[in-house]
Amino acid sequence: MQKRTVLFDSTHNEMLNNEDKEFTAFLNLLNRIDVIVKNNENEILESEVLKKIDLLVIGNPIDDFFSSIEVKLVIDFVRSGGGLLLLSEYGSDYLQKTNLNDISGKFGINFEKNLIKEANQANQNFISTLHICNFLKHQITNRLREIKIGGSCSLFLSKDAKPLLQTNESSWSEVFNSSTEQWIKEDEDKEHVIAAYTEFGKGKVVAIGDIDIFTSDSNIGLNALDNQKFIENIINWLIEPVKESKITTFILNQLGDLQFEIRESNKILNNIIETMTILEKRISYLEENSRILPHPINLDHDGERESLQGE
Repeated sequence: MQKRTVLFDSTHNEMLNNEDKEFTAFLNLLNRIDVIVKNNENEILESEVLKKIDLLVIGNPIDDFFSSIEVKLVIDFVRSGGGLLLLSEYGSDYLQKTNLNDISGKFGINFEKNLIKEANQANQNFISTLHICNFLKHQITNRLREIKIGGSCSLFLSKDAKPLLQTNESSWSEVFNSSTEQWIKEDEDKEHVIAAYTEFGKGKVVAIGDIDIFTSDSNIGLNALDNQKFIENIINWLIEPVKESKITTFILNQLGDLQFEIRESNKILNNIIETMTILEKRISYLEENSRILPHPINLDHDGERESLQGE
């Protein structure tokens, strides 16, 4: 069986760099799974590069933006059968000064500009460290008992995106106040999605609101609890082809969405035509009435009215 190829994008100042010693454990995991690891050595993401890989990893870009052309290339890459792993951090695009949501949003996933915290007996001094013990049923969460994630933002989901990891009801979100340089509690305690997945055409996407889980940190990195198994399951799922039946469903859904957009466009067009017709009638009415003018008259030297047409 041909080996799968994983490409790390490093041209947008990504924090996840497989040449960084901090991510040695993750690189060792990829070698154990027996995949080929490459770095994007071009200045931008290019279609020819994406055609030769199976999985693209975008690991929290900082102070850099993806062009509209690159966004489209990534979307087409996934639609054609590629796997995509998207990673952000607390504060997401707002604090990281990037536009990762321009990519993730196309798949119904948006990284929110917050920091998720929770309080429990195990993390009293580190409330931004999240303990996940209850897992939603999925191939990726199979045989997991407990994982730890630190410094994550939450994810807002739409379209066909589904939650992968979810906090308990004792968690809350905080947003950064730039004027006071403090994190302010945003809402009441509730569950938050911190990882999500979706299938798009022939490809798959996984998004996580934290990057620390990929490090060698013994507390919140790959070596903590079942973190390594979780990441291994993600990689294996992303490089596994989508079932043909699901691709057919995706195409039918896309056609349904297209028909709806066409109907809505037709409504707008009909409204424009109706408005133009009304305006044309009003203009014609004004033009017709402007032609009906009284005979002009002059006043003679004695102040008597004198018809210009004479007697």
